[in-house]
Amino acid sequence: MSLYYLLSSLPLLSPDSAPAVSADAFLDQCRAQLPARDAAAAEALLRGTPSDAPAVAAWRAKEAVLRNTVARERARALGTDAAQWLRPTDACDTYLESLAEDAFQETDPWKREKALDRARWLAAEELQGPDPLSVRAVFAYAVKLAIALRWAALDAAQGQRKLDTLLRPAAPAEPSTPPL
Repeated sequence: MSLYYLLSSLPLLSPDSAPAVSADAFLDQCRAQLPARDAAAAEALLRGTPSDAPAVAAWRAKEAVLRNTVARERARALGTDAAQWLRPTDACDTYLESLAEDAFQETDPWKREKALDRARWLAAEELQGPDPLSVRAVFAYAVKLAIALRWAALDAAQGQRKLDTLLRPAAPAEPSTPPL
């Protein structure tokens, strides 16, 4: 098993382009090159599945900070209280909160979501730490790959069809006949 081989074989990721590796290929490489607990943590980060790994807990704390800020911003825009949507966390990250608040300056929902995912990307890089050859780099890669795959899966035509379906007026209900 070689962490260095894994890290050197992973293609570069960008938040603005489709990844050159699939989720399954990445996870296969992780399973082949990492201890089972690290490979499982990478999978949990990529797929968003439960895990008690410290790296996953650290990421989920960052994500909770971001989501709580999003909930507060949406509640503020609606003039309501965000308390029911806040996730419990002891984490504090004022920089991440600031990035999320800045994202809500965008009036275009697509640009807002893109800005929120850029904040996630930066949070993943922060969790990686200064050593580019540590297992934390693999964990950060898993988070970034999840973000890149999410955006690569978006299809404008499919989205338009879904929107058209949602906006289509409902068919009038058939008049019911009273029971005899």
